[in-house]
Amino acid sequence: MRNSMHLLVGLLLFLLGACDAGPRRTAEMVPTLERLPTVTPVRPTEPVTPRPSATPVLTATPTVPPPTPTLILTDEGPVTPSMAQLDLGAERYAALGDPDAPITIVEFSDFGCSFCRRFALTTFPALREEYIDTGKVYYVYKDLPVVSPKGDLAAQAAECAGEQGRYWELHQQIFLLDPDAWNGTDAAAMAAFRQAATDIAIDPAVLEQCITTESYSDDVRRDFEEGQALRIFGTPAFFINGKLLSGGQPIEVLREILDEELAME
Repeated sequence: MRNSMHLLVGLLLFLLGACDAGPRRTAEMVPTLERLPTVTPVRPTEPVTPRPSATPVLTATPTVPPPTPTLILTDEGPVTPSMAQLDLGAERYAALGDPDAPITIVEFSDFGCSFCRRFALTTFPALREEYIDTGKVYYVYKDLPVVSPKGDLAAQAAECAGEQGRYWELHQQIFLLDPDAWNGTDAAAMAAFRQAATDIAIDPAVLEQCITTESYSDDVRRDFEEGQALRIFGTPAFFINGKLLSGGQPIEVLREILDEELAME
């Protein structure tokens, strides 16, 4: 019976295009792709009830609209309204685009997840060209190393490359690597990341020193805890203006969703 259940979970993950985090995932956590469900409920606006008065009130008291959410600027970077709604912190390096864009996409991903790798190499370039670089989408990447043994080291390596102004270049380079080249021992991972740094023309010794001193381990841990708080146990997972989309989707699916979001603006 247990083997049958594992087989069923494996089949569901294949269909959803997501890497599983293990036995913590349950059936109720698998989101539907038919519609994007709102993760954080929006509180309904309560009408203001007038206080009793000796003078009759002839007209109804108008409803007070809620304040318009605004962009929050922090030392780590901007926090958009939908990020604040989900209680997500800013990303110093792992963000692209205009934070005032009408759409914010937050991706939770693992560098060692095969579906995340496929999304990064096949879908993300078109998404960046069509929506991020054109000011329609602000894109934020969060690390959720739940699959690969050295996923946390890969996440720290990318952050360390950010110190040298090349976060997204190393981000892409790690996804281009064969995961077997860095998912074994710490030494093998470090050798792979040093080579990747050399390939994108940043100082591999500086990168290694940054990884060795765990300069960004707290940042990666914070991302992980944020993902856990949102009950994300498989990767990749995306929040599009606060709504959940699970699995590495092709650009055609994202175009349909994003164009619908833009039409509502």
